[in-house]
Formats: sequence, C-alpha cells, structure tokens
Amino acid sequence: MTVGAAEASVTPVSEPAPLGKLDRATIQGILASGRKLLVQGGMGIHASDGLSGKVAAHRGERLVGVGTISAVVKSSEHFRNEIRRARAEAAGGFVGVNLMAAINKAEFETYTRIAVEEKVSFVVQGAGISREIIKWCRAGGIPFAGIVSSGRLAAMYEKWGADFLVAEGAEAGGHIGDVDHPLPTLVDEVLAHTSLPVVAAGGVDAADVARFLEAGAAGVQVASRFLASSDGDAHVNFKAMHLGKTAEDITLITSCVKGMKARAVRNDFTEALAAGQAFPPRSKAWFFGKDGYHGRKKACIECLGEGLCLCRASGYRESFCITDALLAAAIKGDTRNGLFYTGSSITRIPELDARALPTVKQLMDAFEAVLAAADKPLRVVAG
Repeated sequence: MTVGAAEASVTPVSEPAPLGKLDRATIQGILASGRKLLVQGGMGIHASDGLSGKVAAHRGERLVGVGTISAVVKSSEHFRNEIRRARAEAAGGFVGVNLMAAINKAEFETYTRIAVEEKVSFVVQGAGISREIIKWCRAGGIPFAGIVSSGRLAAMYEKWGADFLVAEGAEAGGHIGDVDHPLPTLVDEVLAHTSLPVVAAGGVDAADVARFLEAGAAGVQVASRFLASSDGDAHVNFKAMHLGKTAEDITLITSCVKGMKARAVRNDFTEALAAGQAFPPRSKAWFFGKDGYHGRKKACIECLGEGLCLCRASGYRESFCITDALLAAAIKGDTRNGLFYTGSSITRIPELDARALPTVKQLMDAFEAVLAAADKPLRVVAG
C-alpha cells in the first residue's frame, strides 16, 4: 500500500510519560542525591488548577518539584482531566492528589478510585482521619501521605503504613488545626515522633526553605506563593488579592466545616461573617450545569460529610456555603463576596501588580537560587 504525502507527514502523538511514584524509598533516594522536595500545596475549588504539572516538571540541582491537585468540588470528569493535564506537563515527575476526609463520603470514594485508576504519584489526605483510604491506596499501589498537626498523629500514620507526612503548622492558609502551634515547633515535634520523611508546610516562602531543611525536613510545601504566579487557572482578581498585603489584611474566620478556624484575606465577606451574617447556599447551575454536582442539583450540593457543615445543620440560618464563597473567589474573581484562603506568607510576596507575576518556572528557579546562596560559605576577606 502506498502512503500518501499527507499521511506520511503526520507525526505520531506519543503518550505522556507516566508519573513517578513518590513512596518512601523514592524520597530517600532523592535525599541521598543531595536534593530535597519542594511540594506545591493542593488548594481547593480550582484555585491551583494548571499549576501542579509545571511544578512537577522541575528537577533542579537542589530541589525536586512535586505537584498536588485538589479534588475539592470537582466533577469526576474535571478531576480526571486535571490529572491528565498535569501528567502531560510533568514529564515523568511527581503529581499527587489532595483529599479531605471531611468531604461527602461518596465523592471521597470516587476521587480515590480515580486517583488509583490514573496512577497518580501519591494521595495526601487531611481535614480528618480515614484509615480506609490508606487501605485503598495500598491495594491500588499508590503511596499515601498524611497531613499532621501533632507528633501523636505522625506516629499513628507511620504505624498505619504512610509513606511520608506533611506537617502543617498554624501559619497555613485555609483550615488549620491548632492556631497556637507554629510550624517550627511542629516540625521538631513531628520529627521526634516518626522516622518517615516529613514535609514542612504552612506560611512557607523562599526565605524559609533553608531553615526547615536544616532542621531535618525532607522538603517544604508552598501554596500561596504559587497562587500568585502568572500560571494557573484562578481568576486574575484572585491573584491580585494576594498582593500588597500586610498582617492586618489577614484574618481568621470560623469555617462552616465543623467550626474550624481558617485563615483568609480580609474583605467584606469575612467582615460580614465576623458580624454574624449568614450566607445560605445559592444555585450553582452556572458552574456545574443542568446535571448538577455529581447529580445533586439543589442549592446545597452536600459537599461535606454528614453532620460536618454548620450551615446545613442549622437549616441554612447560620454560617455560610463554603462552595459558593470559594467559587466566587477563584472563578468569578469577586473580591467583595468571595472567600480568599491564604497562608501568612502573602505579606512577603513582593509583586504589587498581577500582570507582573512570575511563572512557575521562574519561581522554582528562584527557590533554587535562594538555596544556592545559603549553601555558599562566608568569604573571609584578608585585612
């Protein structure tokens, strides 16, 4: 058979390289090579979509990038597509998914199944404890990591078979545990209670990396700094809300999720919450379409587990709909009515204009440069 010119000129499309498995042995190998992990935190409601594959593509002299996709309030199709998008950009790197134990149980199981089917690098889980997911990950050959806020929980996860841990301190954005448990203290406590690799997370920026690595952490997790990059799908107003902020621009709210404390950028919405105003759920058809969220079409899509939502438990007379508030921020860019979760490190983001934000690659290169500078011995000048 003769092949025509048009057919002969077609270049076969190759499949993206599979994601690497970020298990304990792999991390130990990375550490033995003299490098550490720089993990991009998985931020929910699409805030970090489009970032994880770019972070995972980084393999530098001192750092190995690790991307994380949040499964929060995604349709099954969206979640699967985001994993595949990241895989295509990661060039064989490490991309995991973040799951919250507090979400609706049906979605928790669905997202775990998809993560296993897509052969992600790891599953990291917080906002509650689930022993089931560790069993599911083990059965599917997927490494598991636990987010911990105490040495006791760290020891528990090691006993249950986790591959590594993320120690998340009080400086983190979004839902936090003990607001009086700062990250440096937590890292020391966790390292004293486990032999697993530990990633330090919460309010971390480039200037903090060296001290946590010197303290014995296998790496650091960074979230807010990656939000403020030119990459990613979040609305430009969402990014701008992270710029030019001082400590007075950050506040702790009482979340609808079990009444947990959460850190966010101060705006009209957080002030209204502090004054006791309630925000019942509104229709989300504009985002999820006529079929709704996993088939649920009412204003309340029951995104949280049974009994965990203060708004729903009060008959929508108290608290707020977290999905509405976070979609308003990340998708609509509504600076007045959206909820902009953030870590304490945003006060150190130097850019003031969202149009001047660096790319993920530029940020990763900057982290490398900061560590390189920290590695250089002080020069002795002869007098």
